[in-house]
Amino acid sequence: MNEWFYARGGQQGGPVNFDQLKDLARSGGLDAEKDLVWTSTMKDWLPAGKVEGLFVAPSLQVAPPADPATPHAAPQSVWPEASIPSSGGTMREIIPGSEPIIVGECVKRGFELTKRNFGTIVLVALTYFGVTIAVSLILGQIDFALGLGTTHHDWQTESGSAFAKYQQNGSALNIIISQVLSIFLSLGLIRVGLNLISGKQVSVSQLFGEGRKLLPAIGASILFGIMILIGFILLIVPGIHVSLRFGHFMIAMVDRNLGVMESLSYSSSITTNNRMNLFLLALLSFGIIIAGVIALVVGLIFAYPVVLLSWMVAYRWMQYGSRATMDHPGTTIPVLSAC
Repeated sequence: MNEWFYARGGQQGGPVNFDQLKDLARSGGLDAEKDLVWTSTMKDWLPAGKVEGLFVAPSLQVAPPADPATPHAAPQSVWPEASIPSSGGTMREIIPGSEPIIVGECVKRGFELTKRNFGTIVLVALTYFGVTIAVSLILGQIDFALGLGTTHHDWQTESGSAFAKYQQNGSALNIIISQVLSIFLSLGLIRVGLNLISGKQVSVSQLFGEGRKLLPAIGASILFGIMILIGFILLIVPGIHVSLRFGHFMIAMVDRNLGVMESLSYSSSITTNNRMNLFLLALLSFGIIIAGVIALVVGLIFAYPVVLLSWMVAYRWMQYGSRATMDHPGTTIPVLSAC
């Protein structure tokens, strides 16, 4: 007798026999369209409603395709495609908010991908911080040579010795250039993150490959900042709501090449029914970063990528559902490689 496996909400169950599977379907434990089933005579997972004899509705019933090669273990499930097509990929998007993210699963996937790609991540991180520090030092020297910015001296005497406290604040031009550089590198870092969670090629050069989106990103960042400022002036809660609702605008820009308003609108759409979960993800991310700092700061080398990739996974989950956390059966190739 064949053993059957089933998947609900990204969680796999089984093995059970077919009668037990029918009982599960009859009691409402399986959704005909959203839940998946698999047995050794099938090539891949199928929606439960497409398995002959499992549900009453004949219009959904087709015999499962046979596979001459019998797997030794059940593959990881892959969710059926939803009704909203994606742009340029073979996967289709779910209806916004129809499958809320599971915070723990997003972080778990971020952790797995960080371990899997740690060498590449370290190389990209060293380049990112190297460029940031180098530009900061150059701008500081320019400010000093031109007498720009402000300098503070604070003298005090302690136990008969004189100590000087010196601080150089950057000029307005220094600050603007630093912010523009930060946005520019953030766009590249997002591209790297999206490629990592999709199992696509990643290179250091991708950090510098999103320059054409810089001006829209600057405009959207300014608008987003104003919105958050207004939200926090009114009350703390509206400011948090704005940041959770529109905070994925820059990822949407890189992912879909959207403009200022389009990216903000897209972020607002996909975060439907997910803002509380995103708030919980933000709290957990803060805890992970604190843990990295406690681990003699060295832990940040691992903690920060986990947080970044967790948010990328959450973004893809809001687009494609829980399959954003899955690999193709029997491989380490993410299902998202079809995006």
